[in-house]
Amino acid sequence: METVFNGTLRFNPEELTVSAVITTISSFLSILGGLVLIWSYLFVSSTRNTVRLMLIALTLADIITALGYLMASVRWYSIGKHNVNTSVSESDDFCKVQSFITTYLSIASFLWTSFIAIYLFICVWFSRVLHLSGVKFILLHVVAWGIPGIITTVALKIGVLGRSESLQGINGVWCWLAVTSNNQNGILWMLLAGKGWEILTYLITATLYILLKGKGFFYRKRRSQFLWNQISAGLRREDELFCFTWLILYCLRIWGTVRFFLDIVKVNNDNAELAFLMLQSYGDSAQAFWNFILFCVCDETVRSYILGRYSTCCGNTSALSNTQESMERPDMQYIDDEERPLLRNPDL
Repeated sequence: METVFNGTLRFNPEELTVSAVITTISSFLSILGGLVLIWSYLFVSSTRNTVRLMLIALTLADIITALGYLMASVRWYSIGKHNVNTSVSESDDFCKVQSFITTYLSIASFLWTSFIAIYLFICVWFSRVLHLSGVKFILLHVVAWGIPGIITTVALKIGVLGRSESLQGINGVWCWLAVTSNNQNGILWMLLAGKGWEILTYLITATLYILLKGKGFFYRKRRSQFLWNQISAGLRREDELFCFTWLILYCLRIWGTVRFFLDIVKVNNDNAELAFLMLQSYGDSAQAFWNFILFCVCDETVRSYILGRYSTCCGNTSALSNTQESMERPDMQYIDDEERPLLRNPDL
Protein backbone atom coordinates (compact mmCIF):
# COMPACT_ATOMS: atom_id res chain seq x y z
CA MET A 1 0.00 0.00 0.00
CA GLU A 2 1.84 3.08 1.26
CA THR A 3 5.22 3.66 2.86
CA VAL A 4 6.65 6.45 4.98
CA PHE A 5 9.76 8.21 3.68
CA ASN A 6 11.47 10.84 5.85
CA GLY A 7 8.18 11.40 7.69
CA THR A 8 6.22 12.03 4.48
CA LEU A 9 3.32 9.79 3.54
CA ARG A 10 3.93 8.40 0.06
CA PHE A 11 1.82 6.39 -2.38
CA ASN A 12 3.13 3.55 -4.47
CA PRO A 13 3.17 3.82 -8.31
CA GLU A 14 0.12 1.57 -8.81
CA GLU A 15 -2.01 3.75 -6.54
CA LEU A 16 -0.85 6.92 -8.25
CA THR A 17 -1.59 5.42 -11.66
CA VAL A 18 -5.16 4.71 -10.54
CA SER A 19 -5.35 8.31 -9.29
CA ALA A 20 -4.12 9.56 -12.67
CA VAL A 21 -6.70 7.46 -14.54
CA ILE A 22 -9.53 8.79 -12.35
CA THR A 23 -8.27 12.35 -12.85
CA THR A 24 -8.11 11.86 -16.63
CA ILE A 25 -11.69 10.57 -16.84
CA SER A 26 -13.02 13.30 -14.56
CA SER A 27 -11.16 16.02 -16.49
CA PHE A 28 -12.45 14.84 -19.88
CA LEU A 29 -16.03 14.75 -18.58
CA SER A 30 -15.70 18.27 -17.18
CA ILE A 31 -14.22 19.70 -20.35
CA LEU A 32 -16.98 18.18 -22.51
CA GLY A 33 -19.76 19.04 -20.05
CA GLY A 34 -18.49 22.58 -19.61
CA LEU A 35 -18.39 23.17 -23.37
CA VAL A 36 -21.99 21.97 -23.70
CA LEU A 37 -23.00 24.30 -20.85
CA ILE A 38 -21.40 27.27 -22.63
CA TRP A 39 -23.11 26.19 -25.87
CA SER A 40 -26.48 26.15 -24.10
CA TYR A 41 -26.02 29.74 -22.97
CA LEU A 42 -25.21 30.86 -26.51
CA PHE A 43 -28.13 29.09 -28.20
CA VAL A 44 -30.94 28.82 -25.60
CA SER A 45 -31.71 32.51 -25.25
CA SER A 46 -34.66 32.05 -22.89
CA THR A 47 -32.34 30.87 -20.11
CA ARG A 48 -30.02 33.87 -20.29
CA ASN A 49 -29.82 36.08 -17.25
CA THR A 50 -27.10 37.73 -15.19
CA VAL A 51 -26.55 34.83 -12.84
CA ARG A 52 -26.24 32.37 -15.72
CA LEU A 53 -23.70 34.68 -17.34
CA MET A 54 -21.73 34.46 -14.09
CA LEU A 55 -22.11 30.69 -14.31
CA ILE A 56 -20.43 30.78 -17.72
CA ALA A 57 -17.44 32.56 -16.18
CA LEU A 58 -17.36 29.90 -13.45
CA THR A 59 -17.60 27.18 -16.08
CA LEU A 60 -14.71 28.65 -18.04
CA ALA A 61 -12.58 28.60 -14.88
CA ASP A 62 -13.60 24.99 -14.18
CA ILE A 63 -12.84 23.87 -17.75
CA ILE A 64 -9.31 25.27 -17.62
CA THR A 65 -8.85 23.82 -14.12
CA ALA A 66 -9.79 20.40 -15.51
CA LEU A 67 -7.33 20.97 -18.36
CA GLY A 68 -4.61 21.65 -15.80
CA TYR A 69 -5.35 18.43 -13.93
CA LEU A 70 -5.32 16.60 -17.25
CA MET A 71 -1.82 18.00 -17.80
CA ALA A 72 -0.82 16.55 -14.42
CA SER A 73 -2.05 13.11 -15.48
CA VAL A 74 -0.14 13.33 -18.76
CA ARG A 75 2.97 14.29 -16.80
CA TRP A 76 2.56 11.22 -14.61
CA TYR A 77 2.11 8.89 -17.58
CA SER A 78 5.18 10.33 -19.35
CA ILE A 79 7.52 11.07 -16.42
CA GLY A 80 6.28 9.79 -13.10
CA LYS A 81 5.90 6.09 -13.96
CA HIS A 82 9.48 6.02 -15.22
CA ASN A 83 10.94 7.64 -12.09
CA VAL A 84 9.35 5.57 -9.38
CA ASN A 85 12.55 5.24 -7.36
CA THR A 86 13.54 8.90 -7.29
CA SER A 87 13.47 10.76 -4.00
CA VAL A 88 14.45 14.18 -5.31
CA SER A 89 12.14 17.10 -5.92
CA GLU A 90 10.65 17.21 -9.41
CA SER A 91 9.48 20.81 -9.74
CA ASP A 92 10.29 21.16 -13.43
CA ASP A 93 8.89 23.92 -15.64
CA PHE A 94 5.96 21.77 -16.79
CA CYS A 95 5.08 21.12 -13.14
CA LYS A 96 5.18 24.84 -12.34
CA VAL A 97 2.98 25.70 -15.33
CA GLN A 98 0.44 23.06 -14.31
CA SER A 99 0.48 24.33 -10.73
CA PHE A 100 0.00 27.92 -11.91
CA ILE A 101 -3.00 26.95 -14.06
CA THR A 102 -4.79 24.82 -11.46
CA THR A 103 -4.06 27.18 -8.57
CA TYR A 104 -5.09 30.32 -10.46
CA LEU A 105 -8.29 28.88 -11.92
CA SER A 106 -9.30 27.06 -8.73
CA ILE A 107 -9.21 30.33 -6.76
CA ALA A 108 -11.14 32.05 -9.56
CA SER A 109 -13.71 29.23 -9.45
CA PHE A 110 -14.19 29.70 -5.69
CA LEU A 111 -14.64 33.46 -6.16
CA TRP A 112 -17.22 33.05 -8.93
CA THR A 113 -19.12 30.49 -6.84
CA SER A 114 -19.23 32.97 -3.96
CA PHE A 115 -20.28 35.84 -6.25
CA ILE A 116 -23.15 33.77 -7.66
CA ALA A 117 -24.33 32.96 -4.13
CA ILE A 118 -24.09 36.60 -3.02
CA TYR A 119 -25.88 37.89 -6.14
CA LEU A 120 -28.70 35.36 -5.80
CA PHE A 121 -29.01 36.12 -2.09
CA ILE A 122 -29.35 39.87 -2.70
CA CYS A 123 -31.97 39.35 -5.42
CA VAL A 124 -34.11 37.00 -3.34
CA TRP A 125 -33.62 38.55 0.11
CA PHE A 126 -34.43 42.10 -0.98
CA SER A 127 -36.89 41.04 -3.72
CA ARG A 128 -35.24 43.22 -6.31
CA VAL A 129 -33.33 42.81 -9.53
CA LEU A 130 -29.67 43.65 -9.09
CA HIS A 131 -28.39 44.97 -12.39
CA LEU A 132 -24.77 44.11 -13.12
CA SER A 133 -23.80 45.66 -16.40
CA GLY A 134 -21.08 47.79 -17.86
CA VAL A 135 -18.57 48.99 -15.29
CA LYS A 136 -20.06 46.88 -12.47
CA PHE A 137 -19.66 43.63 -14.35
CA ILE A 138 -16.19 44.58 -15.54
CA LEU A 139 -15.23 45.29 -11.93
CA LEU A 140 -16.56 41.87 -10.93
CA HIS A 141 -14.31 40.26 -13.57
CA VAL A 142 -11.32 42.30 -12.41
CA VAL A 143 -11.77 41.02 -8.86
CA ALA A 144 -12.57 37.40 -9.83
CA TRP A 145 -9.62 37.04 -12.21
CA GLY A 146 -7.29 39.64 -10.72
CA ILE A 147 -6.96 38.39 -7.12
CA PRO A 148 -6.02 34.83 -8.18
CA GLY A 149 -3.62 36.29 -10.75
CA ILE A 150 -1.80 38.37 -8.15
CA ILE A 151 -1.51 35.46 -5.70
CA THR A 152 -0.27 32.90 -8.23
CA THR A 153 2.14 35.34 -9.92
CA VAL A 154 3.75 36.22 -6.58
CA ALA A 155 3.90 32.52 -5.66
CA LEU A 156 5.58 31.72 -8.97
CA LYS A 157 8.08 34.56 -8.62
CA ILE A 158 9.27 33.48 -5.17
CA GLY A 159 9.36 29.78 -6.07
CA VAL A 160 6.39 28.57 -4.05
CA LEU A 161 4.60 26.79 -6.90
CA GLY A 162 5.63 23.25 -7.83
CA ARG A 163 6.08 20.32 -5.49
CA SER A 164 8.23 19.71 -2.47
CA GLU A 165 8.83 16.01 -2.72
CA SER A 166 9.31 13.31 -5.31
CA LEU A 167 6.63 12.35 -7.79
CA GLN A 168 5.26 9.81 -5.32
CA GLY A 169 4.68 12.39 -2.59
CA ILE A 170 1.65 13.48 -0.65
CA ASN A 171 0.38 15.71 -3.47
CA GLY A 172 -0.53 12.69 -5.56
CA VAL A 173 0.12 13.12 -9.28
CA TRP A 174 -0.49 16.90 -9.25
CA CYS A 175 1.84 19.79 -8.69
CA TRP A 176 0.64 22.46 -6.27
CA LEU A 177 3.15 24.00 -3.85
CA ALA A 178 6.87 23.58 -3.29
CA VAL A 179 6.30 24.08 0.45
CA THR A 180 4.63 21.86 3.04
CA SER A 181 3.00 22.42 6.41
CA ASN A 182 6.44 21.83 7.95
CA ASN A 183 7.96 24.85 6.20
CA GLN A 184 7.90 28.37 7.57
CA ASN A 185 4.79 30.10 6.17
CA GLY A 186 3.86 26.79 4.51
CA ILE A 187 0.35 26.69 5.96
CA LEU A 188 -0.14 30.36 5.11
CA TRP A 189 0.71 29.68 1.47
CA MET A 190 -1.59 26.66 1.41
CA LEU A 191 -4.42 28.92 2.58
CA LEU A 192 -3.57 31.74 0.17
CA ALA A 193 -3.09 29.39 -2.79
CA GLY A 194 -6.45 27.70 -2.54
CA LYS A 195 -7.55 26.17 0.73
CA GLY A 196 -8.38 29.44 2.47
CA TRP A 197 -10.54 30.60 -0.45
CA GLU A 198 -12.18 27.17 -0.62
CA ILE A 199 -13.09 27.18 3.08
CA LEU A 200 -14.33 30.77 2.82
CA THR A 201 -16.54 29.76 -0.11
CA TYR A 202 -17.97 26.89 1.94
CA LEU A 203 -18.89 29.28 4.75
CA ILE A 204 -20.35 32.00 2.50
CA THR A 205 -22.47 29.73 0.32
CA ALA A 206 -23.81 27.56 3.14
CA THR A 207 -24.70 30.57 5.30
CA LEU A 208 -26.52 32.38 2.50
CA TYR A 209 -28.42 29.25 1.49
CA ILE A 210 -29.57 28.62 5.06
CA LEU A 211 -30.70 32.25 5.37
CA LEU A 212 -32.68 32.02 2.12
CA LYS A 213 -34.30 28.78 3.23
CA GLY A 214 -35.22 30.34 6.57
CA LYS A 215 -36.73 33.44 5.00
CA GLY A 216 -38.63 31.40 2.43
CA PHE A 217 -39.95 29.08 5.10
CA PHE A 218 -41.35 31.80 7.36
CA TYR A 219 -42.75 33.82 4.44
CA ARG A 220 -44.55 30.83 2.98
CA LYS A 221 -45.62 29.48 6.34
CA ARG A 222 -47.62 32.65 6.97
CA ARG A 223 -49.47 32.01 3.71
CA SER A 224 -49.57 28.22 4.00
CA GLN A 225 -47.90 28.03 0.59
CA PHE A 226 -44.44 26.81 1.47
CA LEU A 227 -42.78 24.11 -0.58
CA TRP A 228 -39.51 22.92 0.91
CA ASN A 229 -37.80 22.74 -2.48
CA GLN A 230 -38.77 26.33 -3.26
CA ILE A 231 -36.54 29.29 -2.38
CA SER A 232 -38.58 32.07 -3.96
CA ALA A 233 -41.58 32.30 -6.25
CA GLY A 234 -39.60 34.89 -8.17
CA LEU A 235 -37.22 32.28 -9.55
CA ARG A 236 -37.65 29.84 -12.40
CA ARG A 237 -37.73 26.33 -11.05
CA GLU A 238 -34.53 25.64 -12.95
CA ASP A 239 -32.82 28.79 -11.63
CA GLU A 240 -33.33 27.55 -8.09
CA LEU A 241 -30.71 24.96 -8.98
CA PHE A 242 -28.15 27.72 -8.46
CA CYS A 243 -28.82 27.31 -4.75
CA PHE A 244 -27.33 23.82 -4.94
CA THR A 245 -24.00 24.76 -6.53
CA TRP A 246 -22.51 25.00 -3.05
CA LEU A 247 -23.60 21.44 -2.28
CA ILE A 248 -21.94 20.19 -5.48
CA LEU A 249 -18.79 22.08 -4.46
CA TYR A 250 -18.87 20.49 -0.99
CA CYS A 251 -19.29 16.97 -2.28
CA LEU A 252 -16.53 17.32 -4.85
CA ARG A 253 -13.85 19.40 -3.12
CA ILE A 254 -14.16 18.48 0.57
CA TRP A 255 -11.81 15.50 0.21
CA GLY A 256 -8.78 17.63 -0.57
CA THR A 257 -9.66 19.88 2.36
CA VAL A 258 -9.84 16.87 4.67
CA ARG A 259 -6.37 15.80 3.46
CA PHE A 260 -5.15 19.34 4.11
CA PHE A 261 -6.27 19.21 7.74
CA LEU A 262 -4.94 15.67 8.20
CA ASP A 263 -1.58 16.91 6.95
CA ILE A 264 -1.59 19.81 9.39
CA VAL A 265 -2.37 17.66 12.43
CA LYS A 266 0.01 14.90 11.21
CA VAL A 267 -2.56 12.10 11.15
CA ASN A 268 -1.14 9.21 9.10
CA ASN A 269 -3.85 6.67 8.34
CA ASP A 270 -2.92 4.72 5.22
CA ASN A 271 -6.38 3.50 4.24
CA ALA A 272 -8.12 6.82 4.89
CA GLU A 273 -5.42 8.78 3.06
CA LEU A 274 -5.67 6.52 0.01
CA ALA A 275 -9.47 6.75 -0.03
CA PHE A 276 -9.39 10.54 0.22
CA LEU A 277 -6.78 10.71 -2.55
CA MET A 278 -9.01 8.76 -4.94
CA LEU A 279 -12.04 10.89 -4.09
CA GLN A 280 -9.98 14.05 -4.55
CA SER A 281 -8.69 12.72 -7.87
CA TYR A 282 -12.26 12.71 -9.14
CA GLY A 283 -13.71 15.72 -7.32
CA ASP A 284 -11.14 18.45 -7.90
CA SER A 285 -11.63 18.37 -11.67
CA ALA A 286 -15.33 17.42 -11.82
CA GLN A 287 -17.19 20.65 -11.06
CA ALA A 288 -17.82 21.67 -14.67
CA PHE A 289 -19.33 18.25 -15.39
CA TRP A 290 -21.74 18.41 -12.46
CA ASN A 291 -22.72 21.97 -13.28
CA PHE A 292 -23.54 20.61 -16.74
CA ILE A 293 -25.76 17.99 -15.07
CA LEU A 294 -27.51 20.69 -13.00
CA PHE A 295 -27.97 23.37 -15.65
CA CYS A 296 -28.35 21.32 -18.83
CA VAL A 297 -29.65 17.86 -17.96
CA CYS A 298 -31.83 19.01 -15.03
CA ASP A 299 -32.92 22.28 -16.70
CA GLU A 300 -36.16 21.50 -18.52
CA THR A 301 -35.78 24.42 -20.92
CA VAL A 302 -32.29 23.44 -22.05
CA ARG A 303 -33.18 19.77 -22.15
CA SER A 304 -36.27 20.45 -24.25
CA TYR A 305 -34.28 22.61 -26.65
CA ILE A 306 -31.67 19.90 -27.19
CA LEU A 307 -34.32 17.20 -27.61
CA GLY A 308 -36.24 19.46 -29.97
CA ARG A 309 -33.21 20.01 -32.20
CA TYR A 310 -32.49 16.28 -32.19
CA SER A 311 -36.10 15.43 -33.04
CA THR A 312 -36.12 18.02 -35.83
CA CYS A 313 -33.03 16.47 -37.35
CA CYS A 314 -34.91 13.16 -37.34
CA GLY A 315 -37.97 14.74 -39.00
CA ASN A 316 -40.21 15.03 -35.93
CA THR A 317 -41.50 18.63 -36.12
CA SER A 318 -44.19 18.13 -33.49
CA ALA A 319 -41.50 17.68 -30.86
CA LEU A 320 -40.03 21.04 -31.82
CA SER A 321 -43.45 22.69 -31.49
CA ASN A 322 -43.89 21.22 -28.02
CA THR A 323 -40.40 22.37 -27.13
CA GLN A 324 -41.15 25.97 -28.13
CA GLU A 325 -44.34 25.90 -26.04
CA SER A 326 -42.46 24.62 -22.99
CA MET A 327 -39.77 27.30 -23.42
CA GLU A 328 -42.35 30.09 -23.70
CA ARG A 329 -44.60 28.84 -20.89
CA PRO A 330 -44.02 30.75 -17.63
CA ASP A 331 -42.70 28.60 -14.80
CA MET A 332 -44.36 30.62 -12.04
CA GLN A 333 -47.15 32.98 -11.13
CA TYR A 334 -46.38 36.34 -9.58
CA ILE A 335 -48.78 37.06 -6.75
CA ASP A 336 -47.24 40.30 -5.55
CA ASP A 337 -44.08 42.35 -5.58
CA GLU A 338 -42.32 39.74 -3.44
CA GLU A 339 -42.76 37.22 -6.23
CA ARG A 340 -41.89 39.15 -9.38
CA PRO A 341 -39.18 37.66 -11.63
CA LEU A 342 -35.77 38.27 -10.07
CA LEU A 343 -33.41 36.97 -12.74
CA ARG A 344 -34.08 38.68 -16.05
CA ASN A 345 -32.53 38.22 -19.45
CA PRO A 346 -29.87 40.96 -19.67
CA ASP A 347 -30.74 41.43 -23.36
CA LEU A 348 -34.32 42.42 -22.58
